[in-house]
Amino acid sequence: MKFKTPVPVLLSFFLAAFFGINATAIAQQERCRAGEHRLFDEAWYQQREVRERLLSEWIQNHPEELTQRTVVTIPVVVHVVWNKNEENISNEQILTQMDVLNRDFRKQNVEIPGIPAVFQSKIADVELEFCLANLDPSGNATTGITRTYTNNSVGIGGTSNVHYTNMGGKNAWNPEKYLNIWVVKFAGGVGGTSSFPGEGPLAEDGVQVDYRQFGTMNVDEPYHLGRTCTHELGHYFGLEHVWGPSFNSCCNDDDGIADTPNSCETYLEECPSHPVISCTQPDMFMNYLFYTDDECMGMFTNGQKARMLATLSMMRTGLLTSNGCGLVADTEAAAASGLVIFKNPVRETLDFEVKSAGSMQWEASLIDFTGRKIASKKISANQLQSFAVGEAPAGMYFLLVENEGKRLVEKVFLLR
Repeated sequence: MKFKTPVPVLLSFFLAAFFGINATAIAQQERCRAGEHRLFDEAWYQQREVRERLLSEWIQNHPEELTQRTVVTIPVVVHVVWNKNEENISNEQILTQMDVLNRDFRKQNVEIPGIPAVFQSKIADVELEFCLANLDPSGNATTGITRTYTNNSVGIGGTSNVHYTNMGGKNAWNPEKYLNIWVVKFAGGVGGTSSFPGEGPLAEDGVQVDYRQFGTMNVDEPYHLGRTCTHELGHYFGLEHVWGPSFNSCCNDDDGIADTPNSCETYLEECPSHPVISCTQPDMFMNYLFYTDDECMGMFTNGQKARMLATLSMMRTGLLTSNGCGLVADTEAAAASGLVIFKNPVRETLDFEVKSAGSMQWEASLIDFTGRKIASKKISANQLQSFAVGEAPAGMYFLLVENEGKRLVEKVFLLR
């Protein structure tokens, strides 16, 4: 979890006095609500030990899964739970977050060349991609976005209520088949939180992100590049903070991953200059599992990739067989108009079809927001058609099809 501002120091000194624990360490730990219970929960540590062993065994026994595999696409549903209009963020803002996730998890983010040379060989293409679901749990066409008004004006984020419609939130779609992301208002300085695999009620499984840190539109520095969601998805796929489950034991405990140097600093609200050392090696403060400012984040490691893929293959297997990203009409409006777009937003290929009673020819064009024609061709109705868009920049485009004065237009979003 990432915080925007430190938690109250008073709480730290109360806990320190009551439990005899270093106040500075408590203050750092409390900045991630996902770990609050771990300082005093021996059962959790026992469960962690078993999980670590199982994941390590899977990684050791499945080396081909890390080197010879296809990219996995994860179906996402974004639940916008809002009270004030500003919390009801736009579809465009949601799409910017999807773009960030697809860049960050595929080693396509712009920060990669600036990663220090000592860490370059450790940077991983995780080979996970994310799509807004096209099919809901009942098999109906969907945008992959829900919107729910809540009476909670203080901030429902970080509470159990956000996961339940009858408590002012929104029920999850089947968490075994969908990655559920709730975009909500958090009270205080919290930016987001995530469930760890296998922990907590299934109905509450997923990620929460404050609406003021989601995507790259209408968000303020230093959390303006969508990295809060990237950070939380790391937790969702089994990653701990680089310093381990408890900041109180930093430099003596770690995240269980060999290629992330141990650290005793979170770098909250910081963007340090390499090298900085808090334990014995230079800190990898540009790793997504620190608290660094968004502009200073830029990498997962190969060890973190192995952990995430092991988690996916052992504890989140339902995502591998989900049809949430199936080839279906993107919107009911598109289907009704006679122009059907498949898998919108897209990355490499735009698939579409013109529904028509006749077999007439149409002129199809892909146009950018300035009105410039990117591609065009003659097509036949009632047949699957495609445009290769792999070289076009990310952004919003328009698909226009025309025939004898009839014009059908739909928005297309390209991700990179």
